[in-house]
Amino acid sequence: SQDLQDETFWVLNVLAPNEKSGIGPLQLTITLPPSYPLLPPRVTTPDLDLVHHQHPFAKDLCLLERSTENWIPEWHLAGLLDNQLKRAVAAGRAVHGQGRDEFQQGEPFSAYYAYADSAGFLIDSERANIPVGASGDLEASFTQTVGRAQRLLIIVDRLINGGEVTYEAPVGLHAAFSPHTPAKLTGRWSVLDKPPATNDAREIWEIARTADSQGTRPNHFRQSNGASHAIEVRAVAFPEEHGWKVTGIGWILVVKEPGGVHNTRKGGKKAPVGYRSPDSYKLVRAYRAGPSDLTYRAPETHGLEDASVAVLGCGAIGSVLVEQLCRAGVGKFHLLDEDTLEPGNLARHAGALDTMCIDKSAALAHRISQINPYADAKPLKFHIGQAALIDGETETEVLTRLFNSVDLVIDATVEVGVQQYTSLIARDVGTTWLALEGSPGVGGGSVVKIEADSDACFACFQWHQYEGSIPEATAVDSALVQPTGCAAPTFTGTGFDLAVIALQAARVAVGSLLSSKPHGYPQDGHDAHILSLREKDGRPVPPTWRGFTVTRHPKCSAHAVT
Repeated sequence: SQDLQDETFWVLNVLAPNEKSGIGPLQLTITLPPSYPLLPPRVTTPDLDLVHHQHPFAKDLCLLERSTENWIPEWHLAGLLDNQLKRAVAAGRAVHGQGRDEFQQGEPFSAYYAYADSAGFLIDSERANIPVGASGDLEASFTQTVGRAQRLLIIVDRLINGGEVTYEAPVGLHAAFSPHTPAKLTGRWSVLDKPPATNDAREIWEIARTADSQGTRPNHFRQSNGASHAIEVRAVAFPEEHGWKVTGIGWILVVKEPGGVHNTRKGGKKAPVGYRSPDSYKLVRAYRAGPSDLTYRAPETHGLEDASVAVLGCGAIGSVLVEQLCRAGVGKFHLLDEDTLEPGNLARHAGALDTMCIDKSAALAHRISQINPYADAKPLKFHIGQAALIDGETETEVLTRLFNSVDLVIDATVEVGVQQYTSLIARDVGTTWLALEGSPGVGGGSVVKIEADSDACFACFQWHQYEGSIPEATAVDSALVQPTGCAAPTFTGTGFDLAVIALQAARVAVGSLLSSKPHGYPQDGHDAHILSLREKDGRPVPPTWRGFTVTRHPKCSAHAVT
């Protein structure tokens, strides 16, 4: 039979025979969306309960892997049922649900619950694998609002069992939410032997309360509008799949808002004296936010948490590079720049309006804390070329000490004199040095790396460019502009063109930092990278990189025999 609903999609009730299902006649409810047959139909089996490959609450059957590339439009509905129904049912009924016509992925039960919008709690995956049967007190922090967005965000600070700390949040996690001061709350937690088989938040609360036996107390606080509010919380954990044949502990949070006595109007009518509103419950999803969770999707960058870099120049090109290194997981940054972040810089800078009027290095350090709170970022307002002493040291002594303490020096000043100066200091202390810059008009750009053990230097690279063995990036004739209020003219160019250069520099930097790590992000085998973005007349072309080896140049005075 079939029914047309809202004139937008079809709902079909189908009885699949034994030869299609493999388990006898099977009632199916099939929904054809407006995008059908370009996208697959939804197939549910309300009378079937499979351990795997079926949504436990909505009863959807998993007939295909999630990606739409696995759907063949020419199949139409009949072809989908012919090819996949029996296989899916058999796999869902198999022992452990693994090994029969399956894509290699886990089915975490926590993904099936219906969660409250704009709410979440943060927990570290590596620290949160707690044995079944354990329970105890929960200590957490929470914020309710971020800017104009209304949000309930809870950070699990500690889980305590019998007076002993079973879980503690990783140091630094709260830094991502400063300057917002989180409020504190308490609750209970328990680890069940299996996921609650209900999608009702109140029922899950009762299941957890029965397993734990100890009660919770309301946490009172004031909302942004000044109204008083109270909540109680229970964290509920259980074994679930976390990957192909990998089991871990899943987490959900139940928030209870106790009802109260009101003498207010309800629906336009005055409520009876002593009217008590019922308790309300909602489920809050767990978000994994430990150090390894932030880089789990990019395994080739593992190991960067131990790396340290010094970045000279936190402007348009340097800030974008630093943001990418931060996202990749670099653990320590020394950020040097002399300028202040202005609103007009945001056309190309990675900063935001909330960090206006502070040093660019400090603004970038704040950006790092928002992305990877476990990274250590040390900003320094620093002008290269000053004649004064800095806390009793010359700038050469300051930079020598700094370069000797890091794994990579990055020069993003786009100043040739500074590049020559910093490259010599890096070579003297034996630290790999990298420079990046855009050409005039951002017709192209370059990324140059001089490894610590290289017998060539930055001056060798300049000689190779001078003699033509390594080409210069395309330069486009473009007038400088002097924004209102600025003391000097600046170059013209777009942020998205400069970002191409910064992204290549990130690839080169990460490859160098992980060169000794097995399975780390690979190096491309080149020292110099030259980019073409435009023809000389200014016409854009697809970004094209060419790689070159920087060898020792016989005319380079830095290698003259003395």
